[in-house]
Amino acid sequence: MENITINKLELASELADRELQSEWRDSIKIWKDETACITVYTEEAQDIFNELYDEYLSLIESCKA
Repeated sequence: MENITINKLELASELADRELQSEWRDSIKIWKDETACITVYTEEAQDIFNELYDEYLSLIESCKA
């Protein structure tokens, strides 16, 4: 078994963002300004992201050896 060091907060964030974009892009507006240089979620997208983030972080933390 190989141990890998990860930043659990960054991983949870990346996974939540990926799921938000792939699963919700057709049903809600995700970005406040799609042409802006800074990524800012709409309020609805931020709420969904927060829930996904919490789920992924809990999952990652449960995998501790």
